[in-house]
Amino acid sequence: MRKLVAILMACTPLAACSGSSSSDSNPIPIEQVPSELAKSICAAVRACDPFTYNFAFLNTDCISTFSARLQQASYTDIQNAVTAGTVKYDGNQARTCATTISAGACSVLDNQLPDVCQQAFTGSAETGADCSIDQECKGLSRCDVSGGTCPGKCAPRSSAGVSCGKDDDCVKGLVCSTITSRCVAPPAEGEACGGTVAGDCAAGLLCVGAQNDKKKAGACMTEAAALTQKADDTCDIQNGPWCMLGLSCVAQSVSAGVVTSKCSAPSTAGGPCGIGIPGQCPLGQYCPEQVADLATGTAMSTCTPLPTTGQTCGPPVAFDRCAANLVCDDSTAPLKPVCVALRNLGETCSADALCVSQHCVGGACVPASPCAK
Repeated sequence: MRKLVAILMACTPLAACSGSSSSDSNPIPIEQVPSELAKSICAAVRACDPFTYNFAFLNTDCISTFSARLQQASYTDIQNAVTAGTVKYDGNQARTCATTISAGACSVLDNQLPDVCQQAFTGSAETGADCSIDQECKGLSRCDVSGGTCPGKCAPRSSAGVSCGKDDDCVKGLVCSTITSRCVAPPAEGEACGGTVAGDCAAGLLCVGAQNDKKKAGACMTEAAALTQKADDTCDIQNGPWCMLGLSCVAQSVSAGVVTSKCSAPSTAGGPCGIGIPGQCPLGQYCPEQVADLATGTAMSTCTPLPTTGQTCGPPVAFDRCAANLVCDDSTAPLKPVCVALRNLGETCSADALCVSQHCVGGACVPASPCAK
């Protein structure tokens, strides 16, 4: 999921780069940019990585989730910049960009947006000039706030090996490594990934064989190569390979830290379930089975309605720990995690995950840019 969230958030500059006009007859009004952008990115992710998408958004709507996230993380500030005249907007180019992304290849999700997407928002600040957000800078430059003071300064995007804080800091085609915090090319098919020693695979690929506890990297594989196991076949829930689409890799037992799993069909509401990837339970339900249960010989539980506001979160091994539009607050009281509504800008928080914007600073939810006005 971290990779999926990063993809959706990194694509913010799609509607935030530069711009001339086009002949497209269906321009996107600026206030609709977050929702239209979310539609395009969600469509691209669903086509590129159906395995992750299908369980990541079983109980949460991708479009509404990321439309709200983009609005609070970036677009309110972009709209303010357009109103102030420091950024110009071209709705025709934004429409062409969104259409291109919806039908694009997986590469568009790895900081390789189509050229037309650099023509939706135009900044005019030259390199070295003051800025508050990336979109105020000319061309593909970014607003560098690494010095910790505002305003920031417009600067070129970083090349391979240079330090970074987010994908947008890197030149086209490179991403910011979660391992080294430097700009790198995402691992391609067959290259090392994961295991806390290598980065996340390029979009559309799955990391198979990585073992974080042993700091052992895996290898990037296509979904066709990684999702090969059939019904009742053994699978590896921890490291892959996993089951064909439509099946779940379900843990059966654990011994000496090694989990034995097999491919099983989805369950029904109130039906039997186990710890699985993706989960066995239908929309609105989860499996309360925990790893400790496996250790005592209990491999199965029952599909149960997801916890609602104020209720104890589902177990950490469950992908969805709370009902739709809620999040598990396991930072305020780690020993008693409860389901809560996401917080809007200005509301109190104790972790990024509790904010719609995904940015919690000084105990309050804030926009993505530390210099946002």
